[in-house]
Amino acid sequence: MDMSTRRSHRLAALTTTGALLTGTLAAAFVATPAASAHGTYRHCTTTASMFVDNNRDLRAPLPWGYNESTPTSTCYLTNGDVGSSTDSAVTALQRALNKCYGAGLTLDGAFGDLTEAALRRAQSASGATVDGEYGPNTRDHIRWPVYRESTGQFVKCSKTSSMSSVYIP
Repeated sequence: MDMSTRRSHRLAALTTTGALLTGTLAAAFVATPAASAHGTYRHCTTTASMFVDNNRDLRAPLPWGYNESTPTSTCYLTNGDVGSSTDSAVTALQRALNKCYGAGLTLDGAFGDLTEAALRRAQSASGATVDGEYGPNTRDHIRWPVYRESTGQFVKCSKTSSMSSVYIP
C-alpha cells in the first residue's frame, strides 16, 4: 500500500469517527431534559394549600413539586405539561388564571397554547418576567384564589406575600 492510499484510508477513518462523535454529541444534547434550563427547580406535580393572612380557614392552592421526597413550591410548569387530576398543578394554575385574571380557560389540566397566552397576560399585568412559563418568579408575582376551607367559598385573590405555612393534604 503506497503512502497516498494510506492517507486516504486514514482520512476516511477520521471522517467516520468525526461523524459518529458529532452524531453522539447531537443525540446527547437533544436528550438533555428540559428541566436543566430551570436549574435545580423541580417539575410541579401536585398542589398544596398556603394559609392566607394567618387564618387557617383561608387557603390558596398553589402548584407544588418534590425535591426528592421533600415538597417544594420551587417548581416549574411549561407548555406541554399535563396534569393527571383535577387537583393537578396545571389545574391550580388554570384556576388562578381564571379566578384572578378572567382567563376563561377550561380546567382540563393541560398546559397548552391558551394557558400559555393567559399566563403571559398575567405575568405582564403582575410585573413578572413574561416568558410563558410558571416558576418561582411567576408564583410570587401573580395573584392566587383564596378559598374558605370551612365552606369552599371563594374569598379573594392574594399574592404569596400574604401567605404562610403550608397545608399538604
